[in-house]
Amino acid sequence: MESHDIFETVREGFPNQIRSMEELCQTVAYKFRDRSLLLESLTHSSAARYVQKKNQQLIAMPWNERLEFLGDSVLSIVLSSLLLQRPEKFPEGQLSKIRASLVNEHTLARISQSLKIGECLLLGPGEERAGGRNKDSVLADALEAFFGAIYLDAGLEGAKRVILGLYKDILTSSLTDLTQQDYKSRLQELTQGAFKEAPLYKVIKREGPDHQLDFSVEVVFRGKTLGTGHGPSKKTASQDAAKMALTTWKQMEESGYQGIS
Repeated sequence: MESHDIFETVREGFPNQIRSMEELCQTVAYKFRDRSLLLESLTHSSAARYVQKKNQQLIAMPWNERLEFLGDSVLSIVLSSLLLQRPEKFPEGQLSKIRASLVNEHTLARISQSLKIGECLLLGPGEERAGGRNKDSVLADALEAFFGAIYLDAGLEGAKRVILGLYKDILTSSLTDLTQQDYKSRLQELTQGAFKEAPLYKVIKREGPDHQLDFSVEVVFRGKTLGTGHGPSKKTASQDAAKMALTTWKQMEESGYQGIS
């Protein structure tokens, strides 16, 4: 069955998601030649077993993990090339940190949310009930798969144009500030540098329904609570806790690490 027919067949079962996919393409100003790639990029593994009869044919849904693998590499090469052309001439170590901050789950999920990719996703019933449309990991993976789909559809230049458009605001800011946004890594560098130990993160509260969870995480070092954070995922809450902990750590540095045994 041709890609157009597959796309239209799936529309019958997922009209809202297909409409959102079309709006997504309008937002990024990209029109797929092969719309089955778009469909695959936004199909979660939980929906892979979905089939629908049409004209006595069974249509199996591919899922996005292979495109995610490709998109991860495409995103990395596009951003690596761009960073090398920056006038700042960052050293290799800083380049790696900046690139990592540009492609981490938090950044990808925020971009994905701005594009409303969650509304496009084809999910199985279980993942739908578990709030998959709002999970940072699911959103980040889907965005990478979307980039992979564009690469297969239009080559590196096509993918590059879309990626740079989405990263425009981030890339016009101070890139050196980006490395500071991974608060957990920064905090660990400080604790290991001073005491050769890493901090511990503990989930102290989990509230809300599965589709709207709120986590509270505490970061502890040598028995002392350095900070508490909140967020829709453990990772987000941990970053929030680490951000608070950095302020606490700075104060402790100034006092000669009083309170740390």
